Amino acid sequence: MLTKQVYFLSRRTYCSVVNLASDIKNARPFSEIPKISFLKVARGNLPGGKYYKKSMREIQQLFYEEYGSIMTIPPMLGRPQFVITYNPEDFETVFRVEGNWPVRFGIESLSYYRTTKRPEIYGDLGSLFVSHGEKWSQMRSIANPILMQPKTIKRYLTQIDNIAKEFIELMRKIRNEKSEMPGDFSNYINTWSLESVTAVGLERRLNLFDENTKDENAKKLIKGIRDFFEMTVEYDGKASIWKYYQTKGFKELLNVYDTLTDVIMYYIDLAMKEMNEENSSSDTEDSVLRKLLRADKRVAVVVVSDLMLAGVDTTASATLNTLYCLAKNPDKQEILRQELIEILPDKNTKLTPEKIRNLPYLRAVIKESFRTLPIVSGNARMTTKDVVLSGFHVPANTHVGMQPLFAMQDDKFYPNAKQFLPERWLREQTEGCPRAGVSNPFTFLPFGFGARSCIGKRIAELELETLLTNIIRNFKVEWHYPDMKIKSTFVNIPESEMRFKIIDV
Repeated sequence: MLTKQVYFLSRRTYCSVVNLASDIKNARPFSEIPKISFLKVARGNLPGGKYYKKSMREIQQLFYEEYGSIMTIPPMLGRPQFVITYNPEDFETVFRVEGNWPVRFGIESLSYYRTTKRPEIYGDLGSLFVSHGEKWSQMRSIANPILMQPKTIKRYLTQIDNIAKEFIELMRKIRNEKSEMPGDFSNYINTWSLESVTAVGLERRLNLFDENTKDENAKKLIKGIRDFFEMTVEYDGKASIWKYYQTKGFKELLNVYDTLTDVIMYYIDLAMKEMNEENSSSDTEDSVLRKLLRADKRVAVVVVSDLMLAGVDTTASATLNTLYCLAKNPDKQEILRQELIEILPDKNTKLTPEKIRNLPYLRAVIKESFRTLPIVSGNARMTTKDVVLSGFHVPANTHVGMQPLFAMQDDKFYPNAKQFLPERWLREQTEGCPRAGVSNPFTFLPFGFGARSCIGKRIAELELETLLTNIIRNFKVEWHYPDMKIKSTFVNIPESEMRFKIIDV
């Protein structure tokens, strides 16, 4: 039997190689891919130019309208040549051949900072975001069994639920006479996200909702994370001269990295000190931080730092986007509330793994909000072998940026794409509602794909599901202002004042 399985696997692999070779032979040459010139990019980014002060999302829209489903961007100022594709079939092709050690073009300024400016902390490991090869594989092989197992993360449900319930009380305190949230509600959500991720990553509470807690480090961290996403767009997302000359702005980015490193290390050192002073119980021994520290202290520092760096703004923005979608679609909000009432007849009931497992409409709502208001713009990989993308031969070692935004808004892939329809994600199909992902599942990859998928996925899902459950079970959420505006950096962040109206139910 084993011989047959190996035979069929080998035959399938052989056929794939033969088909790929045949496709390449019949493909159009790489040189014929529509391209934008270096001069046009340079002119477009000058004051008055087509791309001047445009967001990443706006620039991608302009590219898509002018060049179609695939294009190339020339190498410039230390950045490699890039193929940009908006075709989901190309996404699948790239992901299917990425191998065990996928390579992607990442935030190079972060790698530079960690390996050259603070090697005493990070060594030569860099970051899970930007490291590649054996070093990256070493970190993921340690982190994956700890962070990607639902059972490991679900042990934090009680604590995350307590944090969510405290946040509900905070929402009651900060609403005004119109029952609206303050204009800076985004900052409160960021505070909740930081409180939650540190509860998992550092197994400690910061108590940021307590009016008597004056934690300046938390304020520095939240501001630093926002500055990180905004500034790296300029120095990593666009052409920049920092590799040749460090401008004043780039030095400010390095200062941001210093602040983030110092604050995160303060929290990590504090957590380690507390653990050393405690008598370890079997329960605490199972914690994320303890497991990482037992495996490798340097890897623990990198992984926890990355979780805090990448897990605050992203989860906070996803939460705000989902609340906005529900506020704009009160009929869907009411369907969700009825599901929650069935599971939680008493709104003060503690969540359990069994209860949260039985909330399919909640998960459908979150997926649909990810589709309509995606948190990240796309994924990137370097091809490991020659491939054919949109009919063109793309050689190995070519950087490819995959942009699913327009496919997710296309009726061809998502019928009635402009409508917010959580039902499209339900396993049991709703009559008259189109199913999601039938045409091509690679149009929807909010946490990435394969070996380099988001390491914090399980934590983010737990935080999102828990807070949304508590908010919708306690409040009817309304929106009475113009449509929400999005600020597009490496993460798409709500730019509007998030003045939700909340009514007790």
